[in-house]
Amino acid sequence: MVLLVSVLVLLLQVASCVGFGGVVLRALKISGRLPWGERVVTAFVIGFGALGWLMFFLGVAGLFNVSAMATLLGLGAVGLMSLGRPTVSSGGAFTAIEKLLFACLAVALVLDVFQGLSPPADADTMAYHFALPKLFLHEGRLIFVPRAVDGAIPLLLQMTYIPALGLGGERALTLWTMVSGWGVAWALYFLCRRYLSRPWSLALTLIWFTTPVVLYGSGTGQIEVRNAGFVIIAVAALIRGRETGLLRYAALAGLAAGLFVGAKYTGLLFATACAVAVLTFRHRLTALMLFSLAVGIVGFQWYVWNWIQTGDPVFPMLYGILDYGDSGYWDAAHDQAMRNNLFAGERAGPISVLSALLYPFRATFATSPAFDSERAGLGVFLLLVLPFAGAGVWRFRDRLLASPLLPAALTVIVFYGIWFFSGSSQRARHLVPIYPVALMLMGIAAGRWAGVGGAAKPLYAAVTLTLGLQMAGHGVSSLNYIRHIFTGESKEAFLLRNLAGYDSARLINGHLGPTDKILITTRQLSYYIDVPYYFANISFQAQVNILPEAHDAALYYRQLRALGITHILSTVFLPGEMSGDKEAHGSLQWRALIALGCAEEVARTGYRAIMSRSLAAWTETSAQQAILRLGGPNCSL
Repeated sequence: MVLLVSVLVLLLQVASCVGFGGVVLRALKISGRLPWGERVVTAFVIGFGALGWLMFFLGVAGLFNVSAMATLLGLGAVGLMSLGRPTVSSGGAFTAIEKLLFACLAVALVLDVFQGLSPPADADTMAYHFALPKLFLHEGRLIFVPRAVDGAIPLLLQMTYIPALGLGGERALTLWTMVSGWGVAWALYFLCRRYLSRPWSLALTLIWFTTPVVLYGSGTGQIEVRNAGFVIIAVAALIRGRETGLLRYAALAGLAAGLFVGAKYTGLLFATACAVAVLTFRHRLTALMLFSLAVGIVGFQWYVWNWIQTGDPVFPMLYGILDYGDSGYWDAAHDQAMRNNLFAGERAGPISVLSALLYPFRATFATSPAFDSERAGLGVFLLLVLPFAGAGVWRFRDRLLASPLLPAALTVIVFYGIWFFSGSSQRARHLVPIYPVALMLMGIAAGRWAGVGGAAKPLYAAVTLTLGLQMAGHGVSSLNYIRHIFTGESKEAFLLRNLAGYDSARLINGHLGPTDKILITTRQLSYYIDVPYYFANISFQAQVNILPEAHDAALYYRQLRALGITHILSTVFLPGEMSGDKEAHGSLQWRALIALGCAEEVARTGYRAIMSRSLAAWTETSAQQAILRLGGPNCSL
């Protein structure tokens, strides 16, 4: 019964998104220009962005409740009528290669379903992608979370998680992330289909669908894959706008880019890249103005929200330039710590032209954790076909400026250049949104050259090798979920195997109540803690100072009390285990509180770090986590 309700809510949310998107396409007079299948997929991608945009206003109005959310989804579903009557166009009988590709795609979809039916356990998802929607639902409204990087950020896509969770529960939420990822894959297929044969389009879509970084994030709450949907729609609109000269496509590109802006700060880079591509339009200045207006209307929400709360629309990036007042949300020490950790700490190489050219190779084959490619890489396909694509670009170099794909190429190149030379984090996953467009462009260039150069067989070999490796990887990563589904494993047992420190969440829920509030520094526990909590990140928040150099126990105690915190979850490393900086993060303060009679231990449990969910690898240590209760009759503070 619970699963049935979840599925019904999922279907309603999908219908609502398609309806909202269909209304947008009809308003722009674009619906009739798209084949029906492409029309539905485009409407779905635009629609889940529209749903997130509308949910923001429900949150500000304090209407995160069942009635308001069900009404909103129902109104969206009515918009299905704007799509017109379905039409089916036959592309002819399927070849043996196409049937094989469809079979591989079916296997990949089934493996995705196993993940969708399993409890969420991804660390980033538990820390904020799902944790914040759960918090907002509990409050019944949107509240400001003064934490950089994962709190005071654009949250457009996370807003779509709220109706799924609020109406259909956790199962509807995990199924929604699964289905929304599928929509992006089909959007890529239709984009490829304009320029490539059906087998090639299917192959590139399957390569995208099974790329390690896509497998890593598409079935979780992470948003990069869903942002790729906005990129695909924006690029498709840019291409059509340059071809036709119709300004409505500039507006559609602006809406899609604006949704990316409202979903993640890197959307600002993408909107800039699109603006460069808009300059290739026939009426470039008018198109640019229309594009910019659409971006502003759709993308403004979270930047205004942050500005109202902190004085900085991109909190805390403009600290020292704008006046933050006396909110206590940020200070110089934490600003420096964040820049060291987020920028310098996540760069694996220098910022130079040579490094930018070598990045795809280094991010694929180097072992630096700054790339995060050992678990979230972009795969080998682009590198395998690079010689073919390079030869294709050279062979047809005289046609490049007149190519209808010029806006797509400009968008990818400009985004990559701004991203790399801005000095931001070099994790490969930040390139996921533009990866499908790069995949299409490389596939087209390689395929065109192979067609005239007689090199089709090596190119097919590259596709076969890539799909073989990635399908095998998908199978291995799915064994964890298959085990859970087919052995009847309980949710508790699954989380104990897959979520580091889950025992601590159970301990907290068992010992504390709704009138308590606990400080945690173990981020992945946030979603599964059912009592009030405060997550104190070492360098992304300043309200509780746990920097390594912080030694003022009295200030620490006052900060905790000011936030209404009654308990602390502390990590205790026993003799022979980790020490130094890792053990010192906040430990001196809470140890000092115990020595001063201002905290006492009330419960303790073991802590196990999960090294790999896919390979069932974990680290057994003698580290433990303890719940400390603040206060006491002999507290001198």
